[in-house]
Amino acid sequence: MINAAIVGLGWWGQNHVTASEGSDRIRFTRAVDLAPANVQEFCDGHGLTLTDSYEDALNDPDIDAVVLVTPHSQHTDQILAGAAAGKHVLTEKPFALKKADGERAATAMNEAGLTLGIGHNYRYGPAIQEIKRIIESGDLGEVHHIEANLSHQGQIGIEGWRRASVEAPTGGIVHFGAHMIDIMCWYGGPMREVYGQLTSHILENDCGSVLVKFENEITGYLANLMTTPATMHLQVMGSKGWARTNGWMDAHKVTLCFGAGAVEDGGGAVNEIELTARDIISQIRANDENFAAACEGTETYLFTPEEMAHTAAIHEAIARSAASGQPTQV
Repeated sequence: MINAAIVGLGWWGQNHVTASEGSDRIRFTRAVDLAPANVQEFCDGHGLTLTDSYEDALNDPDIDAVVLVTPHSQHTDQILAGAAAGKHVLTEKPFALKKADGERAATAMNEAGLTLGIGHNYRYGPAIQEIKRIIESGDLGEVHHIEANLSHQGQIGIEGWRRASVEAPTGGIVHFGAHMIDIMCWYGGPMREVYGQLTSHILENDCGSVLVKFENEITGYLANLMTTPATMHLQVMGSKGWARTNGWMDAHKVTLCFGAGAVEDGGGAVNEIELTARDIISQIRANDENFAAACEGTETYLFTPEEMAHTAAIHEAIARSAASGQPTQV
């Protein structure tokens, strides 16, 4: 059992605590929040010792790991402090916003021999994992192209650090597009080049899109809107067929097309797989428990530090590309 401190008890930090209730792998016993009066009732109800100091959690010998639900720009320094204190660290996405910061954080944790986690709960979704299995089976043949869109209006009318340009220089590409960047790399490998564009309609940089080239010559397309109702679309296209899922974060259906066919019949045999649903809270629990088991050395974590650092490089490259109007190397 891993004893953990949750750092940042906003709505998403509270989701981590709620998701872990009854787990035999991870237990939150301490909380850190800069406005303790606002979360005291929640902490009392969940048996959390509350403080406003991150150092208190790092200095607590009973704490094995910290889970960071803090402003993106703070992640690197907080990870470095966790590594120095001998604590395993899981940070919410994005891992970092600059390549150098991502590499520093990953290196520090590797050198300390500690487990590094990332809050990309989407990888634990049934449809996302099924498409990964299908790719690895070879049924799609050689993957040629990946398209992804994860959009929602949830930031409209919301104030706070998440809306600050320093925390989200590419708007929704940072917020929810980060999930799809992770999945696209999980499916296609490292990205080599990005070509991003941003527009502003209701919020600053609320519509973004990115053309992608992967190191292995796969191409891709990523989009995020903060101006439209919640939606998700993910499609992987290969030489023998394609796989697609859509809906929202609990997507559990995969549509498949295999084989060449006549144009009039759609060009191939299409069928749909329905999987056991796993809601968002269950995905968070699965990630936190996988992380905890990796801390104890009983499971392999689904992510590597190198993958996390690479996503930081991608975010920086997209921001530079959108500002320059030119394709940019990752």
